[in-house]
Amino acid sequence: MAHSNSNTREIRRALISVSDKTGLDILGHALHKCGVEIISTGGTRSYLEERQIPVTPIEEVTGNPEAFGGRMKTISFEIASALLFRRGADDGEAEQLGIKPIDLVVCNLYPFERTARAGGDEAALVEQIDIGGVTMIRAAAKNYDDVTILTDPAQYAALAEQWNGKAVTDFDSRKEFALAAFRHTARYDAAIANRFEVLANDVLYTPAVTSETAEALRYGENPHQKAWLYKDPLATDGLAQAEPLQGKALSYNNLLDADAAWRAAQDIAAVSTEYSHTAVIVKHLNPCGIAVSNISAKDALEKAWAGDPVSSFGGIICLTTLCTEEIAAWLDDKFVEIVIAPGFTEEALGIFSRKKNLRILTSPAAEQSAPFMLRSVSGGWLVQQEDFSIEEDFKTVTKTDFSTQQKETLRFGIAAAKHLRSNAIALVQQNDNGISLIGAGMGNPNRLISTQQAVEKARENGYDDLSHCVLISDAFFPFADNIEIAGKYGIRRILQPGGSIKDDDVIAACDARDIAMAFTGRRHFRH
Repeated sequence: MAHSNSNTREIRRALISVSDKTGLDILGHALHKCGVEIISTGGTRSYLEERQIPVTPIEEVTGNPEAFGGRMKTISFEIASALLFRRGADDGEAEQLGIKPIDLVVCNLYPFERTARAGGDEAALVEQIDIGGVTMIRAAAKNYDDVTILTDPAQYAALAEQWNGKAVTDFDSRKEFALAAFRHTARYDAAIANRFEVLANDVLYTPAVTSETAEALRYGENPHQKAWLYKDPLATDGLAQAEPLQGKALSYNNLLDADAAWRAAQDIAAVSTEYSHTAVIVKHLNPCGIAVSNISAKDALEKAWAGDPVSSFGGIICLTTLCTEEIAAWLDDKFVEIVIAPGFTEEALGIFSRKKNLRILTSPAAEQSAPFMLRSVSGGWLVQQEDFSIEEDFKTVTKTDFSTQQKETLRFGIAAAKHLRSNAIALVQQNDNGISLIGAGMGNPNRLISTQQAVEKARENGYDDLSHCVLISDAFFPFADNIEIAGKYGIRRILQPGGSIKDDDVIAACDARDIAMAFTGRRHFRH
């Protein structure tokens, strides 16, 4: 972006056409007070005139009426030329053509994002694709040497306060406004491309993420790294949209862990339909406690905490039902980083307020979670469909069968293992009025270590008798050695995807130990 000098520029003519009219009366009165001619269109013109702000109708500049239900208003040689001609270099040609300069454009675009979030159909979305507004914004931003472009109501007041009888802008401000304008149109175009690409083809995906949505974080994974949170403007739920009620600003690691807790809680609640309350505790992206209960959210949380009390210290908690005073009181002597729930009672918030650094987030259950996951690699990005599936049917492959009453436990276990880092082993057990994760092994270079780790964690937590639990693996067992460990500690039920060339050996090892094993036919790796 080149520039000729850093001089101020006086605003003598302004073009205003906005969808969001927040703060427009303040700016309009300030411009009028400074003697600026205001050109305007349609609803914006009516809004200004109702507030006794004189307006020149757009058709007096273009020589043409608004047409086609408002689709044609500002697109014209006269308007574009008034914004684009280079002051100084093109003055003679502009005068010859009868072009008077426009020094300020105030414009924000049709509410495409709001319509998309509200579930508008294709016809409604098409009507929210702005053409003239984008043209004006880009023309003004391109000529920021001389023209000022405002696209955000938050820009109005501070600028107007600087004016004292004359509306002027300096070069640095114009350049900053131009950058904001390009962010604004980039976000808008990305949102349109995103929505229509998803409508046209569920396989391809263009994330509607631009720098306008970026929020700077305190630091990245480590203090020496910078980091930002980019919010998808089309998302209606998810951790990035959660509302903070108290506590320190969320860090990069906080957001990753909180998202892992929120995702796991949504999955567990979705499959555990016989239970009313779900609690998940996450540490370093892995659930260290998961439980469901029919008694209360507090009972679910206590069961989840008992799954790994040591790791739960300093963890992130996500509940799927209201966080009550009883929960807050129970957590009062425990250190946790974040508590996420769809709602909090006033009494609970009162207790939590004693811990100023504790983050409290409200985030409702997922309504339409993002169907795709995006990760970066050197020089590019990986995009894949989210793993939403939980198997309904299981095929018993051993002589010993599963009890028909265990289906809920098996579905809980699959969801739990799915949210552990691979290679993942989950030990889950049904108990009075609930189901709990009682031991887990994850993130190891081989599955044997994870199996041993899960057993040791369960025994450490006081589960010496493992004959009532179910062992779930996120992928197949490559050898029978995992079965030997399971049998050694009295585990009687195993669920795994199957598909190894050693399946027959693994099945034989189960039969030799009177272990029931079923195949799901689907792997759930999470790297």
